[in-house]
Amino acid sequence: MPNTSPHRVAIVVHDGVTLLDVAGPAEVFKEANRFGADYRIVLLSPDGADVTSSLGVRLAVDGAVSAEPAFDTLLVAGSDHYPRVRVPADLADSVRLPAAVAGRVASICTGAFVLAAAGVLDGKRATTHWQVAHELAARIRRAGSSRTRSTSVTAPRTPRRG
Repeated sequence: MPNTSPHRVAIVVHDGVTLLDVAGPAEVFKEANRFGADYRIVLLSPDGADVTSSLGVRLAVDGAVSAEPAFDTLLVAGSDHYPRVRVPADLADSVRLPAAVAGRVASICTGAFVLAAAGVLDGKRATTHWQVAHELAARIRRAGSSRTRSTSVTAPRTPRRG
């Protein structure tokens, strides 16, 4: 008998989050629901407080990442901040345990930097925006001295110019 329970999807958001990294996946799941899927989407922040996107749009969240049970899918939205600066410890810490117990873990674009800071990408293949893939690989290598497994970072081919 098919599983009829809803598929719970958490999108982790944080101050400075790229709005497209939140709205895009949410729209995809909503569209799938029109065709019979049963995705239930929640927005979560590290501490349960509402966040402000990189555009200044305030996003209301459904709660804190730590206050929720395990999700079928955990998505971490990206930001233009984290290729340039270190991911705050509270943000990295907030995704570590939920990522360990989620059925599926993914990031949107530069959300991979949050997963890398949390150690979730250790020993895994990862991808991010092609313009910052080299930085993600460098960060993982710098932190890799205490890691026993390597991580491979790939990016789509650089777009052709003119």
